[in-house]
Amino acid sequence: MEEKIKEMIKTTLNVNIDNMTEEEKDYPLLSKRFDVMPYQMLVFFTRVEKEFGIKISNESIVDGKFNSYNDISKIVLELVREDM
Repeated sequence: MEEKIKEMIKTTLNVNIDNMTEEEKDYPLLSKRFDVMPYQMLVFFTRVEKEFGIKISNESIVDGKFNSYNDISKIVLELVREDM
């Protein structure tokens, strides 16, 4: 599942997770460091929900929990496990 998330980030956001340090995996994707645009995050968000058959809460977005690779992976894994 994590490999699928990495691939989606690469193709949708043009960010290569494989080359990131552990510190960078906690850094917001919507930052100058990664040069991701808000519309790209929206497309990515929609793809994640559709691909994994999950619904990410508005609270997760507002609270900034859907902003780094590690945060996104954690949310997706938790929601997929809940649906099992």
